[in-house]
Amino acid sequence: MISRRNALLGCVAVTAFVWLDASPAGADSGAEPLAIVSAKAGGVSELSLYQLKRLYLGDSVPGGNGELIALNRDAKGAERIGFDQSVLGMTPEAVARYWIDRRIRGQSGAPKAVEPAPVVQRVLARLPRAVSYVRLRDVGPEVQVVRIDGRKPGDAGYPIRVEAGKPMASFWSPVARSF
Repeated sequence: MISRRNALLGCVAVTAFVWLDASPAGADSGAEPLAIVSAKAGGVSELSLYQLKRLYLGDSVPGGNGELIALNRDAKGAERIGFDQSVLGMTPEAVARYWIDRRIRGQSGAPKAVEPAPVVQRVLARLPRAVSYVRLRDVGPEVQVVRIDGRKPGDAGYPIRVEAGKPMASFWSPVARSF
């Protein structure tokens, strides 16, 4: 049986979620583009969103002189959460379940996570077939920005974005602990 207090807290949480999530259609709401990056020397210069999604779901994607290598970011970081939502169309929980399912079936594992952004770019500079993602403002001189479906970050219709604030997981943790 649900107590009156729990029912009230549930209503408040749902109302807060709807209120915080409500934004006018087409509004940017503080999101910024995530740049897909690779090595300048011999790296990948263009991918389709479909190829990027397949790569980060563990499928083989040809590029350069062999198969591309995906490098991820920290699972709880805003960049990873934004990337997973923009490219894979999944929440962090859904991505975790996806990789557990693949492991159970004996398939390839998740891309290796590398942090922080400067280290990611140094690794990419040494691995010509590797790709990863960083905030556009963090792109350094040793990497090149990869076009996605012919678009670069900042172009109209560029699909890969991250919220400018903290990751969603840290926002909802106090709410989840109150239940």
